Amino acid sequence: MKPHAEIAGAGFGGLVAAVALAQRGWSVRVHERTPAIRAEGFAIAMQPNMLRVLESLGLREEILRGGLLIVRRETRDEKNNVTMALRNQGAHRVSRQHIVNVLAQRAMQLGVDVRAESAVAGADPSGELILASGERLRADLVIGADGVNSAVRDSLGLLARRRVTGDGATRVMIPRTAEEVAEDDTLGPLTCEYWSGTRRVITSPCSRDEMYAVMSCLASDERARAVPIDVESWSASFPHLASLFERMRTQAEWPRVKWSPFETMRLHAWSKGRVAVLGDAAHSMTPNLGQGTGCAMMTALALAASVDASGDITGSLREWERRERPLIEHTQRWSSLYGHVTVWPQALRSLAFRALGSVGWLRRQYQRTAQHIPTGYSPDGTGGLPARRTAP
Repeated sequence: MKPHAEIAGAGFGGLVAAVALAQRGWSVRVHERTPAIRAEGFAIAMQPNMLRVLESLGLREEILRGGLLIVRRETRDEKNNVTMALRNQGAHRVSRQHIVNVLAQRAMQLGVDVRAESAVAGADPSGELILASGERLRADLVIGADGVNSAVRDSLGLLARRRVTGDGATRVMIPRTAEEVAEDDTLGPLTCEYWSGTRRVITSPCSRDEMYAVMSCLASDERARAVPIDVESWSASFPHLASLFERMRTQAEWPRVKWSPFETMRLHAWSKGRVAVLGDAAHSMTPNLGQGTGCAMMTALALAASVDASGDITGSLREWERRERPLIEHTQRWSSLYGHVTVWPQALRSLAFRALGSVGWLRRQYQRTAQHIPTGYSPDGTGGLPARRTAP
């Protein structure tokens, strides 16, 4: 008889876990509280570690067809001077909804039961997922991938610390101009991070037709937090981006947009009995390294590989956490450190970015997660449990 898993949450972590388990012969049911499978946010940078997860699922090429390879990354100051420039980082910018759609489709092709409007109330360590309706579903493995406000995590008392950092961001998508597309053809697609005081703007194409933009600021900066955008206020901080802000005002889908605070979360443990917690439910982090989703995907693949390699579910979950948690906490620390520059003087911030671009040790620390080879990585999409290692 097939082992069975019940999963709360149809985001990146939940769907990667569902596909990876189904590939290994498990029966899987996924519960999503919303009426449709929709991604939070708009676009994401798919870095090498994430691409390895997708490769292991046999989905890399299908997902990348919906995105764009970014070959240049820069940071710039309030005068538009370049403070860091990197090339050929291997990141693809892709629509989040496209990725979720592909993952959900593959899960269902493998026989996974994906249920929308199925809210979860908690879990029992013995191996039960408890629905909001009161129904209790038995499983060999229960996974809580139900986000920062996880009902599964909270029902098990696993939360150790939850810290709101004092800053946050607004994210939008807008159409690209002919000039921006032409620049791709001559110089290559660019992700650019602009700083002015405690405000930041990140722009990145995610296809030939669409641009993804992020505007981050302190929680106390009410004009910068405004939705829709306060064009006058942002243009005063970044005069060279005034036309971009005006495009955002008229072209962004503002009813879908909100300002969201950044936060970091740590648990006493990632599992209890037969229940595991992963993704933002277990280790949310600031988005400064672009690795919150990557960590969710890696831990989901590693979880599937770990439990499939042993008949001892509880022991496998403890070993999974022992193996994966150090890298995840490294990522949280370095993402948090990067965020500290928000309140630094511009001159000091520019020096820090130059160091990140030129000092090998620093660059290796903040790129360590992006270059990681995930547990369970298999280039032929068949899975497996190789020895833990990190790419040089």
